[in-house]
Amino acid sequence: MHYINLDIKYLKKDIYELWNETYGNIYPITEELFKRNSSNLCYNSSFIALDENEKIVGFILTKIWNNSFLINGYSDSGWINLFCVSSQYRNLGIGSKLLELAEKEMRKMKKNRLYLGRDLLNYFPGLPIDLKNNAEWFEKRGFNQLGNTCDLIKIIKDKNCEKLLLRNNTYTFRLATLADKDGLLELMTKNWPGRWKEEMIEYFNNGGTGREYAIALDGNKICAFAKMGFPQTPEPLESYSLTWRNRFKSLGGIGPLGVDADYRKRNLGYDIVAFANNVLIDNNATEIIIDWTSLLDFYRKMGFEVFKSYLYMTKEF
Repeated sequence: MHYINLDIKYLKKDIYELWNETYGNIYPITEELFKRNSSNLCYNSSFIALDENEKIVGFILTKIWNNSFLINGYSDSGWINLFCVSSQYRNLGIGSKLLELAEKEMRKMKKNRLYLGRDLLNYFPGLPIDLKNNAEWFEKRGFNQLGNTCDLIKIIKDKNCEKLLLRNNTYTFRLATLADKDGLLELMTKNWPGRWKEEMIEYFNNGGTGREYAIALDGNKICAFAKMGFPQTPEPLESYSLTWRNRFKSLGGIGPLGVDADYRKRNLGYDIVAFANNVLIDNNATEIIIDWTSLLDFYRKMGFEVFKSYLYMTKEF
């Protein structure tokens, strides 16, 4: 067994096929999804394990923040994007060695902490509860649990019954267009100047037209938004809510979403979700996922239930 830094020649189907052999029954990774989520990997701190026949039997894929867009707390952090050891090679110390090598490089790069998931272009916002037996493994190696989060799902059985009534008639709700880009940017800069703003910028840079953003307007002012994923949304524009779209017939997604600080406590949060819900149903979504949230009571009022749960796990160096 030997270990080498990730090289572009190995960044191919061998890696995601190993993942799919191990966990693909619940978290299937397609070539397109793997290509997208690997576009910002850190090669220096990513490693693969090869057997005597040069076959990949394990890997750890990591990320750091190399973006010129500065986000508080990101520059001194690292992320584990994907981590897997073949079931045929367990209990041989391969996982421990891969993690050790990745952490060593993170320290060299002056990183102060390492997260499981939560990276930009991630598969998971934490350790999936489906893999909760691995939590103890990480804890023995210095990781701490810092709470949990969920993905929620709503199954559309009857289009008419699943649609939601909006509570406001004061505001206008519609899908954004390119003409709304500056207004969305202003909303993000004021309220969420970090990751959500960066993801919106990347969305438009990748050719987004605005259609994936539901907006609420007070006159000409955008006062709330909900990022959406349509069943037809192309891969470069899809949200985290569509990560596992291949498991479903016609998946739609909602999230992130937010209301301008000056417009809160007016039911706009409910209404922007309700509007997005109704638009997705009109576009033939058979299921709708809301990703990465802890607001279970809020979304249950709209017919959503827990789909997947995750543990936040972090290691401080």
